[in-house]
Amino acid sequence: MSTVLTEQNIYAAQFSSMRGRLPGNRLPWLERLRQKGMDDFLALGFPTTKLENWKYTNVAPIRRIVFEPAQDRPLTPLTGTLEIVSSASPRLVFVNGWFSPTLSSVNSGLNFHLLNMGQALQDPDRAGVIERHLGRYTGTSDQAFAAWNTAFFTDGAYIEIPRGKAVEQPIYFTFISADDGKPRACYPRNLIVAGEGSQVTVVESFLGFDDSAYLTNTVTEIAAGPGAVIDYYKVECESPQGFHVAVIDAHLERDASLTSNSTSFGGRLVRNDLNVALDGKGAHCTLNGLFAVDGQRLVDNHTRIEHMRPHASSRELYKGVLAGNAEGVFNGAIVVRENAQKTDAVQYSKNLLLSRDAQINTKPQLEIRNNDVRCFHGATIGQMDADAIFYLKSRGIDEVEASRILVRGFGGEIIDAIRVPTVRNELERLLDSWVDSGAPEARQIKYWEAS
Repeated sequence: MSTVLTEQNIYAAQFSSMRGRLPGNRLPWLERLRQKGMDDFLALGFPTTKLENWKYTNVAPIRRIVFEPAQDRPLTPLTGTLEIVSSASPRLVFVNGWFSPTLSSVNSGLNFHLLNMGQALQDPDRAGVIERHLGRYTGTSDQAFAAWNTAFFTDGAYIEIPRGKAVEQPIYFTFISADDGKPRACYPRNLIVAGEGSQVTVVESFLGFDDSAYLTNTVTEIAAGPGAVIDYYKVECESPQGFHVAVIDAHLERDASLTSNSTSFGGRLVRNDLNVALDGKGAHCTLNGLFAVDGQRLVDNHTRIEHMRPHASSRELYKGVLAGNAEGVFNGAIVVRENAQKTDAVQYSKNLLLSRDAQINTKPQLEIRNNDVRCFHGATIGQMDADAIFYLKSRGIDEVEASRILVRGFGGEIIDAIRVPTVRNELERLLDSWVDSGAPEARQIKYWEAS
């Protein structure tokens, strides 16, 4: 009890000291939203493995560290940014949770609204739209990290696409964690609002550039109007000691479509919660994911697709590649409500283990309350195909390169579906680099069946 009270006191004191400096601090509705988030976070505390949704993910390493809010101050120039960041435009770049005008690039004359959240909340017209959407899709009463983010968020990306507008170029949101000398927490808050019949592609990237412990606690809300089409890409490349906890909530109206592609290559502990509400007749979502984990790392993907109206459809495929002593979690739920006739839903979880000690816990779920549906799911867990390795070696390919080819082929189904060439090429490079770093472990595969 004393530990919980200490944590409550620490973060309650932080909130009291910084709330007057947070964006939108003079907006009564936002003050109420932040206070509710703080109250819910203090009431919930950090989740434990006793909770079903956190059964395989122990956040004790996060709980043991006191994270200070990151400071809004100039930092030394950053090097080594991914190609998808360095030349991308338009882009909003945030360093330690705060908007960086010098690293960002927003073209003049845009016929849609692209602002950082701090700026958007100062615009009376935009603040009204934000009030209608912010916090509507992400609840805080049962999600501790989302509640924490709601209270503390410092900045984030805001994009609003008018009715009928098709944005041709991808929009990039980039969040960089850079060392400022102490354990820090960043709280990005993003809002994507797509009007009726609009189209937009958003690339959300998280990058780490130091080896100290830090926490990225992020929330993204997506509102798709009737007939809107959204392509959403998330690239997670936190540093080895970084913690990453994300909640993405999407709400789709009639005939709206969301394609989500989530990839994870970094971080000590990563948790992604992706929730999609198909709240309109004919709505559709495609959720693809790929995570590559090695060492002592853990990546946890929780998804939930709610079919709320008739004739909606969903397709979901998540793939995991695990090496060393890594752990992976996939928990995917498809919920079909009573009045969601003619639902068409498919879900797969496929996993490849490259070492004896790697572990995956996969749990696809169906909750169906209507008998006029077409739904099915499946999960597979396997090791490298020894026959395929032997075949490639017989053609003069060494074992390391053979492993690279097979892992690339396994992950290629996810990466090849990405429709932004720069993102696709960068993820191919990241997967190849990951295979190179984990190649010695892949050599253990041939001994599994013989031992």
